[in-house]
Amino acid sequence: MNASPKTNDHNRVEHGKRWIEFIGFWLLGLCNNFGYVVMLSAAHDILKQEEDTNSTEPMPHNTTNRFDCNRLSTGAILLADILPALVIKLTAPFFMHRIIYNFRFILIVIFAASSLIIVGTSKIIALSLFGVVCASISSGFGEITILQLTSFYSKHTVSAWSSGTGAAGLLGALSYAGLTSLLKLNPRTAILILLFIPVLQVISYIMVGASQAVARHRHYQQISEHITVDVDIDSNVDETIISVNETLKGFKGRLKLVKPLIKYMIPLTIVYFAEYLINQGLYELIYFRNTSMSHSTQYRWYSVFYQLGVFASRSSVALIRIHRLWILPIIQLINMGIFFACVYRTAHIPSIWLVFGLVIFEGLIGGGAYVNTFYKISIEIPEPDREFSIGVASISDSVGISFAGLLAIPLHNAICQ
Repeated sequence: MNASPKTNDHNRVEHGKRWIEFIGFWLLGLCNNFGYVVMLSAAHDILKQEEDTNSTEPMPHNTTNRFDCNRLSTGAILLADILPALVIKLTAPFFMHRIIYNFRFILIVIFAASSLIIVGTSKIIALSLFGVVCASISSGFGEITILQLTSFYSKHTVSAWSSGTGAAGLLGALSYAGLTSLLKLNPRTAILILLFIPVLQVISYIMVGASQAVARHRHYQQISEHITVDVDIDSNVDETIISVNETLKGFKGRLKLVKPLIKYMIPLTIVYFAEYLINQGLYELIYFRNTSMSHSTQYRWYSVFYQLGVFASRSSVALIRIHRLWILPIIQLINMGIFFACVYRTAHIPSIWLVFGLVIFEGLIGGGAYVNTFYKISIEIPEPDREFSIGVASISDSVGISFAGLLAIPLHNAICQ
């Protein structure tokens, strides 16, 4: 029996809305992580260029060994790029439901644009670090906001967001490496060119807003199943969220929701600890002198190949799902041991391309841990608790990255000395 014209029209409309949602959340993921990635890709340049510019001492490198070290580890950039985000993620799930999404997003865009402007114009390392902090605030606030927003849309928006964040890593690292290494632009100029990203961020949020009526209707149905409240179906989504959260759960009730998340959070924390200790503690010390690439160029391309692996795995959940999350931290810790060996045995590695291959694999494990963790939460945690749970679980990667940054600095100093 053929479907009626009205049914076909309805299906086409729903299909169109799903695509708008998918593209909108994909772009939100891309824009949200773009500045964060660029700051990490530019870490070696930020430290090297500003020390060269401002120091009255000789070249700021340790020339007594083969590591060609900057005075300050890129772990310092990592800490500036992650600690503010960690503070936001630790506290935001308990108060952010009181802040409407539109106002959150305005703050996200302002901090994103500010970070690029400050780092792109600064010649003082302390001011540049403040610019990196702005990128961290934008990224951390944006991640928890958009992940929570996905709880009011179809499940495919989680994979869209995740894929977009993976693309941000790849395109962010690739665009910076291309502008500086291929087009030979000054690092500051390259960063300022990327100011179009906050503009694209606004456009993508508007796209998601085009499907807001669907989210509002779905959320209203959710409310009616769990609690009887007098809510106008056409009322503002944010006002509805506030009403439900205040009625359903107090602070103690929210704390009880954290315990079931431990099994997701611990593996993700360990994966990101090992991953970022490699990225910001060991990458810059793996230096091949027998290539045409400078040390800074090698660092940029390590970032590109790492992000290639992350993008591939973060986009893979529709095809491959990993159910035993505990396997991933074991593999990443083994990777960390291999990279330690690479640092001390670089002279015995026949080609930099072998390291590029290891970097891709490291990215695959990290991206796979991220997307599978949040996908499992989106299908295993009850729907009324999902928004809060996703917000809490997003703390995991930041905790791991923060510990990696703290360890990267003394590790860098010990090896270089």
